[in-house]
Amino acid sequence: MARRLLRCSPAEVLAAFRIVSQEIRNKCHRYAEDGLTQREACELAGRIKEQRDLIRQLRDRRYVRHARHLVRLNHRLRKRFVGIAEGAGLNTDVLMFR
Repeated sequence: MARRLLRCSPAEVLAAFRIVSQEIRNKCHRYAEDGLTQREACELAGRIKEQRDLIRQLRDRRYVRHARHLVRLNHRLRKRFVGIAEGAGLNTDVLMFR
């Protein structure tokens, strides 16, 4: 069953992005201290991918600057998470971000 992408207003996208970012940062902080399993890593990689999908909804020219900024934030979170996963000795090749 294909997942349908729910279209949101730009304000809703920004609010959702902020909430998901906070969740990802909290989990990264917790996993950096306590370690993580491969399953937890895959779940968090899915959340990072969902966050990236939110950014794709900001395709209107008026929101290009917002979208670029959010892509940079998403990239930093992804790099931070991959570093934590590699530090835990997990296979990062199986993590799906795109």
